[in-house]
Amino acid sequence: MPAPTEIQSVSEWNTTLRAAKARTPPTPIVVDFHAQWCGPCKQIAPFYSQLASQHPHVQFLRVDVDAPGVKAIAAKYQVSAMPTFMAIQEGNVVDSLRGADPRGLASMVEKLKVAATTLPAEAEKAKAEGNKAFSAKDYKIAITHYTTAIDKAPRSAVLHANRAYSYLKLSEDGASRAATPGSEYSAVRLRQKALQDAMLVTDLDERWGKGWYRLAEVLNAVRQDASGEDVAPEKREEGARVSRDGVIEALENAVGLSDGKVKSEAEALLRSVRAEVAL
Repeated sequence: MPAPTEIQSVSEWNTTLRAAKARTPPTPIVVDFHAQWCGPCKQIAPFYSQLASQHPHVQFLRVDVDAPGVKAIAAKYQVSAMPTFMAIQEGNVVDSLRGADPRGLASMVEKLKVAATTLPAEAEKAKAEGNKAFSAKDYKIAITHYTTAIDKAPRSAVLHANRAYSYLKLSEDGASRAATPGSEYSAVRLRQKALQDAMLVTDLDERWGKGWYRLAEVLNAVRQDASGEDVAPEKREEGARVSRDGVIEALENAVGLSDGKVKSEAEALLRSVRAEVAL
């Protein structure tokens, strides 16, 4: 899980801010200006680390105001009380908080998270068209729209999850099953594309339970490819075991990070897969 980065120099600070600004969409940053002698700084540090693990869309930094290489950073932002937390979006300070206030800090981070996950207008429009096509079971068209949206917002876990599920549903179509192996719309190729998207989803947002459930669904479908007739007999059993273990791990993450319908569905599939192991 992501952990706060301790900035060691002005150069590292500048490089980090430039990199965050250059991403699509730009990555928001939270900075903890702290000092070794500051008791409240030490008290809130574990909570700050916890927030970092819960919000992968936000980059968390720490700056020791007394460290030789970074005093200029604290001076630039006129930091005079510790701890001081600042929210930075595209290189500009958009919010700040003085003192060890967990509730206020959590609120500030949540605002940044919303900004980070809000899609650009063009991506949102393409997503809506994709959802419409998916509801009509026109999965090829849905994939086209989701791809357009991803071009505008390549770091959106939701968009990659939607496209992964569309690839998976299309692979279950009769025409895909009958397609020549290796062709663009063969079931195996479509499941491979679904897996690429689904794995990226959990990299982009490892705290999103539904993302882990989508990965589990895709892995569960891919299991048949790992133990299919085109796989050498001596490798089928091992391939099936590895695939099954991957499904179980993804489902355990989904259960732990979800609630409501997603959690119930993940629990049901997890029971089913575990039952296979017991046979």
